[in-house]
Amino acid sequence: MNNILKRIKGIRVLDNEPLEKHTSFRIGGGARYFIKVYSIKALKKVLEFIKKRRMRYFVIGAGTNILCSDAGFDGAVIKLEGIFKRMRRKDNFFICGAGVTIDRFLTAAGKAGYGGAEFLAGIPGTIGGAVKGNAGAFGRSISEIIEGITVIDTGSDLGRKDLSREELRFDYRRSHIKDDKIILFATLKLKRRAYKYIQRALSAKRKWRRRRQPAGYSAGSFFKNPRPQSAGKLIEECGLLGLRVGGAEVSRKHGNWIINTGNAKASDVLKLMRIIKQTVRLKKGVLLKEEVKILR
Repeated sequence: MNNILKRIKGIRVLDNEPLEKHTSFRIGGGARYFIKVYSIKALKKVLEFIKKRRMRYFVIGAGTNILCSDAGFDGAVIKLEGIFKRMRRKDNFFICGAGVTIDRFLTAAGKAGYGGAEFLAGIPGTIGGAVKGNAGAFGRSISEIIEGITVIDTGSDLGRKDLSREELRFDYRRSHIKDDKIILFATLKLKRRAYKYIQRALSAKRKWRRRRQPAGYSAGSFFKNPRPQSAGKLIEECGLLGLRVGGAEVSRKHGNWIINTGNAKASDVLKLMRIIKQTVRLKKGVLLKEEVKILR
Protein backbone atom coordinates (compact mmCIF):
# COMPACT_ATOMS: atom_id res chain seq x y z
CA MET A 1 0.00 0.00 0.00
CA ASN A 2 2.87 2.33 0.81
CA ASN A 3 4.35 1.73 -2.65
CA ILE A 4 1.06 2.80 -4.24
CA LEU A 5 1.09 6.03 -2.23
CA LYS A 6 4.71 6.79 -3.06
CA ARG A 7 4.03 6.49 -6.79
CA ILE A 8 1.88 9.63 -6.67
CA LYS A 9 3.77 12.54 -8.24
CA GLY A 10 4.00 15.81 -6.37
CA ILE A 11 4.20 14.43 -2.85
CA ARG A 12 6.78 13.25 -0.33
CA VAL A 13 5.85 10.46 2.08
CA LEU A 14 7.49 9.88 5.47
CA ASP A 15 6.64 6.67 7.33
CA ASN A 16 6.04 6.77 11.10
CA GLU A 17 7.20 10.39 11.22
CA PRO A 18 7.36 11.69 14.84
CA LEU A 19 4.75 14.43 15.16
CA GLU A 20 6.77 16.07 17.93
CA LYS A 21 9.01 17.37 15.13
CA HIS A 22 6.09 19.22 13.55
CA THR A 23 4.33 20.86 16.52
CA SER A 24 5.23 23.83 18.69
CA PHE A 25 4.44 21.69 21.77
CA ARG A 26 7.22 19.27 20.70
CA ILE A 27 4.93 16.41 21.71
CA GLY A 28 3.50 13.51 19.71
CA GLY A 29 4.16 9.97 18.53
CA GLY A 30 4.54 8.81 14.95
CA ALA A 31 2.08 9.32 12.13
CA ARG A 32 1.54 6.24 9.99
CA TYR A 33 2.00 8.44 6.92
CA PHE A 34 3.24 12.03 6.97
CA ILE A 35 2.57 13.37 3.49
CA LYS A 36 3.90 16.63 2.09
CA VAL A 37 1.73 17.71 -0.84
CA TYR A 38 2.90 20.23 -3.45
CA SER A 39 -0.02 20.59 -5.88
CA ILE A 40 -3.81 20.40 -6.10
CA LYS A 41 -3.63 17.44 -8.47
CA ALA A 42 -1.39 15.56 -6.04
CA LEU A 43 -3.69 16.42 -3.14
CA LYS A 44 -6.66 14.94 -4.97
CA LYS A 45 -4.71 11.75 -5.66
CA VAL A 46 -3.74 11.47 -1.99
CA LEU A 47 -7.33 12.01 -0.89
CA GLU A 48 -8.56 9.39 -3.35
CA PHE A 49 -6.05 6.96 -1.82
CA ILE A 50 -7.25 7.83 1.70
CA LYS A 51 -10.96 7.67 0.89
CA LYS A 52 -10.70 4.34 -0.89
CA ARG A 53 -9.10 2.81 2.20
CA ARG A 54 -11.33 4.69 4.66
CA MET A 55 -8.25 5.98 6.37
CA ARG A 56 -8.24 8.72 8.97
CA TYR A 57 -6.44 11.89 7.95
CA PHE A 58 -5.54 15.27 9.36
CA VAL A 59 -4.22 18.44 7.72
CA ILE A 60 -1.48 20.16 9.69
CA GLY A 61 -0.24 23.72 9.24
CA ALA A 62 2.59 25.06 11.35
CA GLY A 63 1.52 22.78 14.22
CA THR A 64 1.09 25.70 16.61
CA ASN A 65 -2.36 24.95 17.97
CA ILE A 66 -2.32 21.19 18.33
CA LEU A 67 -1.58 18.50 20.89
CA CYS A 68 -0.75 15.09 19.40
CA SER A 69 -1.18 11.80 21.22
CA ASP A 70 1.84 9.95 22.59
CA ALA A 71 0.62 6.93 20.62
CA GLY A 72 0.81 8.92 17.39
CA PHE A 73 -1.80 8.93 14.65
CA ASP A 74 -2.83 5.78 12.82
CA GLY A 75 -3.60 7.49 9.57
CA ALA A 76 -2.30 10.16 7.22
CA VAL A 77 -1.12 13.59 8.28
CA ILE A 78 -1.11 15.98 5.32
CA LYS A 79 1.08 19.07 5.16
CA LEU A 80 0.43 21.56 2.36
CA GLU A 81 3.58 22.74 0.61
CA GLY A 82 4.45 24.05 -2.87
CA ILE A 83 1.56 25.93 -4.47
CA PHE A 84 -0.12 26.17 -1.08
CA LYS A 85 2.70 28.37 0.20
CA ARG A 86 2.35 30.95 -2.57
CA MET A 87 0.48 34.24 -2.51
CA ARG A 88 -0.37 36.95 -4.98
CA ARG A 89 -2.02 40.35 -4.93
CA LYS A 90 -4.82 41.72 -7.07
CA ASP A 91 -5.40 45.36 -6.15
CA ASN A 92 -6.09 45.30 -2.40
CA PHE A 93 -6.93 41.58 -2.33
CA PHE A 94 -4.31 39.06 -1.27
CA ILE A 95 -4.84 35.45 -2.38
CA CYS A 96 -2.85 33.27 -0.02
CA GLY A 97 -2.25 29.54 -0.03
CA ALA A 98 -3.37 27.81 3.15
CA GLY A 99 0.26 27.03 4.00
CA VAL A 100 1.42 30.67 3.98
CA THR A 101 2.48 31.75 7.47
CA ILE A 102 0.72 34.71 9.05
CA ASP A 103 3.94 36.64 9.56
CA ARG A 104 5.02 36.14 5.94
CA PHE A 105 1.65 37.42 4.75
CA LEU A 106 1.85 40.50 7.01
CA THR A 107 5.41 41.29 5.94
CA ALA A 108 4.59 41.01 2.22
CA ALA A 109 1.41 43.06 2.57
CA GLY A 110 3.22 45.76 4.52
CA LYS A 111 5.99 46.06 1.94
CA ALA A 112 3.31 46.43 -0.74
CA GLY A 113 1.74 49.26 1.27
CA TYR A 114 -1.37 47.42 2.49
CA GLY A 115 -2.48 47.13 6.09
CA GLY A 116 -5.44 46.41 8.29
CA ALA A 117 -4.26 43.04 9.55
CA GLU A 118 -1.59 44.22 11.99
CA PHE A 119 -3.55 42.79 14.93
CA LEU A 120 -2.44 39.33 13.72
CA ALA A 121 1.25 40.15 14.19
CA GLY A 122 3.11 37.59 16.23
CA ILE A 123 0.40 34.94 16.02
CA PRO A 124 2.18 31.76 14.92
CA GLY A 125 0.64 29.47 12.36
CA THR A 126 -0.65 29.52 8.81
CA ILE A 127 -3.46 31.31 7.00
CA GLY A 128 -5.41 28.06 6.66
CA GLY A 129 -5.31 27.37 10.38
CA ALA A 130 -6.05 31.00 11.22
CA VAL A 131 -9.18 30.98 9.05
CA LYS A 132 -10.38 27.63 10.40
CA GLY A 133 -10.03 28.82 13.99
CA ASN A 134 -10.87 32.49 13.35
CA ALA A 135 -7.59 33.60 14.92
CA GLY A 136 -7.33 37.06 16.34
CA ALA A 137 -6.13 39.39 19.07
CA PHE A 138 -6.70 42.85 20.50
CA GLY A 139 -10.45 42.48 20.12
CA ARG A 140 -10.27 41.66 16.41
CA SER A 141 -10.41 38.49 14.31
CA ILE A 142 -9.24 37.40 10.87
CA SER A 143 -12.91 37.01 9.87
CA GLU A 144 -13.04 40.82 9.53
CA ILE A 145 -10.66 40.78 6.58
CA ILE A 146 -11.63 37.50 4.91
CA GLU A 147 -13.36 37.88 1.58
CA GLY A 148 -13.71 34.18 0.88
CA ILE A 149 -11.90 30.86 0.65
CA THR A 150 -11.43 27.96 -1.76
CA VAL A 151 -11.78 24.45 -0.37
CA ILE A 152 -11.67 20.90 -1.61
CA ASP A 153 -14.70 18.88 -0.54
CA THR A 154 -13.62 15.46 0.70
CA GLY A 155 -17.20 14.58 1.59
CA SER A 156 -18.29 14.37 -2.03
CA ASP A 157 -16.39 14.23 -5.31
CA LEU A 158 -13.23 16.07 -4.23
CA GLY A 159 -14.39 19.11 -6.18
CA ARG A 160 -13.18 22.63 -5.50
CA LYS A 161 -15.65 25.09 -4.01
CA ASP A 162 -15.52 28.82 -3.36
CA LEU A 163 -17.11 29.91 -0.09
CA SER A 164 -17.91 33.50 0.85
CA ARG A 165 -17.31 34.99 4.29
CA GLU A 166 -21.03 34.77 5.02
CA GLU A 167 -21.03 31.04 4.29
CA LEU A 168 -18.22 30.47 6.78
CA ARG A 169 -20.39 31.70 9.71
CA PHE A 170 -17.55 32.87 11.88
CA ASP A 171 -17.87 32.92 15.66
CA TYR A 172 -15.44 33.60 18.48
CA ARG A 173 -12.29 31.55 17.74
CA ARG A 174 -14.12 29.28 15.35
CA SER A 175 -15.68 28.98 11.95
CA HIS A 176 -18.31 26.58 10.69
CA ILE A 177 -15.98 25.07 8.11
CA LYS A 178 -16.65 21.36 8.35
CA ASP A 179 -13.82 18.89 8.78
CA ASP A 180 -14.56 17.39 5.35
CA LYS A 181 -13.53 20.69 3.75
CA ILE A 182 -9.80 21.32 3.29
CA ILE A 183 -8.86 24.97 2.89
CA LEU A 184 -6.67 25.52 -0.18
CA PHE A 185 -6.61 29.31 -0.54
CA ALA A 186 -7.98 32.35 1.24
CA THR A 187 -8.63 35.83 -0.12
CA LEU A 188 -8.01 38.66 2.33
CA LYS A 189 -9.02 42.27 1.82
CA LEU A 190 -6.68 44.99 3.07
CA LYS A 191 -6.44 48.78 2.87
CA ARG A 192 -3.84 51.14 1.48
CA ARG A 193 -1.66 52.45 4.30
CA ALA A 194 1.69 54.15 4.68
CA TYR A 195 4.53 51.67 5.03
CA LYS A 196 5.93 53.46 8.10
CA TYR A 197 2.59 53.24 9.88
CA ILE A 198 2.28 49.53 9.12
CA GLN A 199 5.82 48.83 10.33
CA ARG A 200 5.25 50.70 13.59
CA ALA A 201 2.01 48.82 14.22
CA LEU A 202 3.57 45.41 13.44
CA SER A 203 6.58 46.16 15.62
CA ALA A 204 4.41 47.26 18.55
CA LYS A 205 2.19 44.17 18.38
CA ARG A 206 5.14 41.78 18.12
CA LYS A 207 6.91 43.50 21.01
CA TRP A 208 3.76 43.25 23.13
CA ARG A 209 3.55 39.51 22.46
CA ARG A 210 7.22 38.86 23.24
CA ARG A 211 6.89 40.74 26.53
CA ARG A 212 3.65 39.03 27.59
CA GLN A 213 3.97 35.49 26.33
CA PRO A 214 5.88 32.77 28.21
CA ALA A 215 8.96 31.16 26.77
CA GLY A 216 9.16 27.41 26.19
CA TYR A 217 7.37 24.80 24.12
CA SER A 218 3.62 25.31 24.07
CA ALA A 219 0.57 25.54 21.83
CA GLY A 220 -0.13 29.13 22.83
CA SER A 221 -3.41 29.92 24.57
CA PHE A 222 -4.78 26.56 25.66
CA PHE A 223 -8.36 27.54 26.50
CA LYS A 224 -10.83 29.86 24.84
CA ASN A 225 -11.64 32.96 26.85
CA PRO A 226 -15.15 32.53 28.34
CA ARG A 227 -16.15 36.05 27.33
CA PRO A 228 -16.16 38.55 28.90
CA GLN A 229 -13.80 36.77 31.30
CA SER A 230 -10.19 35.78 30.75
CA ALA A 231 -9.24 32.12 30.98
CA GLY A 232 -5.75 33.04 32.16
CA LYS A 233 -7.10 35.27 34.92
CA LEU A 234 -9.53 32.61 36.13
CA ILE A 235 -6.74 30.02 36.26
CA GLU A 236 -4.48 32.44 38.14
CA GLU A 237 -7.23 33.29 40.66
CA CYS A 238 -7.65 29.58 41.34
CA GLY A 239 -4.00 29.42 42.43
CA LEU A 240 -2.92 27.12 39.61
CA LEU A 241 0.14 29.01 38.32
CA GLY A 242 3.13 26.69 38.41
CA LEU A 243 1.02 23.55 38.85
CA ARG A 244 2.87 20.67 37.27
CA VAL A 245 2.08 17.16 36.05
CA GLY A 246 5.12 15.27 34.80
CA GLY A 247 6.85 17.56 32.32
CA ALA A 248 3.79 19.80 31.77
CA GLU A 249 3.39 22.99 33.76
CA VAL A 250 0.95 25.88 33.99
CA SER A 251 3.09 28.90 33.13
CA ARG A 252 3.90 31.18 36.05
CA LYS A 253 3.76 34.10 33.64
CA HIS A 254 0.38 33.42 32.01
CA GLY A 255 -2.24 31.04 33.36
CA ASN A 256 -3.62 30.11 29.95
CA TRP A 257 -0.34 28.64 28.76
CA ILE A 258 0.65 25.04 29.42
CA ILE A 259 4.39 24.62 28.94
CA ASN A 260 6.32 21.53 27.93
CA THR A 261 9.32 21.94 30.22
CA GLY A 262 11.32 19.56 28.06
CA ASN A 263 10.08 16.03 28.55
CA ALA A 264 6.29 16.38 28.75
CA LYS A 265 4.03 13.72 27.32
CA ALA A 266 0.59 14.33 25.85
CA SER A 267 -0.82 12.37 28.78
CA ASP A 268 0.78 14.89 31.19
CA VAL A 269 -0.82 17.80 29.34
CA LEU A 270 -4.23 16.11 29.24
CA LYS A 271 -4.15 15.30 32.95
CA LEU A 272 -3.14 18.87 33.74
CA MET A 273 -5.90 20.15 31.45
CA ARG A 274 -8.51 18.10 33.32
CA ILE A 275 -7.29 19.38 36.70
CA ILE A 276 -7.50 22.98 35.47
CA LYS A 277 -11.01 22.54 34.08
CA GLN A 278 -12.29 20.80 37.21
CA THR A 279 -10.75 23.40 39.53
CA VAL A 280 -12.03 26.41 37.59
CA ARG A 281 -15.50 24.89 37.35
CA LEU A 282 -15.57 24.14 41.09
CA LYS A 283 -14.19 27.49 42.26
CA LYS A 284 -15.50 29.84 39.57
CA GLY A 285 -18.50 28.05 38.11
CA VAL A 286 -17.01 28.35 34.61
CA LEU A 287 -16.42 25.44 32.24
CA LEU A 288 -13.35 26.17 30.15
CA LYS A 289 -13.22 24.89 26.57
CA GLU A 290 -10.03 23.99 24.78
CA GLU A 291 -8.77 26.21 21.99
CA VAL A 292 -6.05 23.68 21.20
CA LYS A 293 -6.95 20.86 18.82
CA ILE A 294 -6.31 17.45 20.39
CA LEU A 295 -5.25 14.79 17.89
CA ARG A 296 -5.62 11.21 19.12
